[in-house]
Amino acid sequence: ILTPTVLGDAVFTSSYQNKSWLYSIAREGDAWRVSETWTGTAQGYMSSPVVMDGHAYLHLANGRFTCVNLANGERTWTSDAFGKYVSLVAQGDRILALDERGILLLIKADPKGFQLLDQRKVAAEDTWAHLAVCGEEVFVRELRALSVFRWRLPKVTASL
Repeated sequence: ILTPTVLGDAVFTSSYQNKSWLYSIAREGDAWRVSETWTGTAQGYMSSPVVMDGHAYLHLANGRFTCVNLANGERTWTSDAFGKYVSLVAQGDRILALDERGILLLIKADPKGFQLLDQRKVAAEDTWAHLAVCGEEVFVRELRALSVFRWRLPKVTASL
C-alpha cells in the first residue's frame, strides 16, 4: 500500500504480508534495466517510509517501527508496537508519526536505536489521513475537524 521511495538511481518499496526490496535502475543504450539489489524481511504496511542518511524508517504490518539500512537491507532496530497505522513525515533528524487514534509521536531518526522523544493526543476522533506539512505548519485531519500545529526544530545555542 505504501508509495515506493525513489533514492537516486534506486527505488525502495515494501508490501503488506510480503517483504521489502531495493531495486536499481539503469539506462543501457535505449533501454532501461531494473535489477533487484536486495530483498529484506520488513513488511511495510500503509505508511510510506521516510528516508534519511541512507536509512529507511517505516511502520510495519505488526504495528512496530523499524529502521532499514538501505545499503544492504538489514534492519538496525525494531521498536515495540504503536498503533495500527501511522503517517510519517520528517524534518532534520526528527520524525512525526500520527497514528489512527490521534496520537502524535516525535521520534529521533537514529539508525542505532529507537528513540521516542515525546507523544501527545492531538485529535479527539480517528485520524486515518496523512499528515500534511507546509513550511512549519503540520495539518492533522480527523473525522470532523482539521487542526494546524507549528513544528520547529529546537534552536541550538553554543555553550561556553
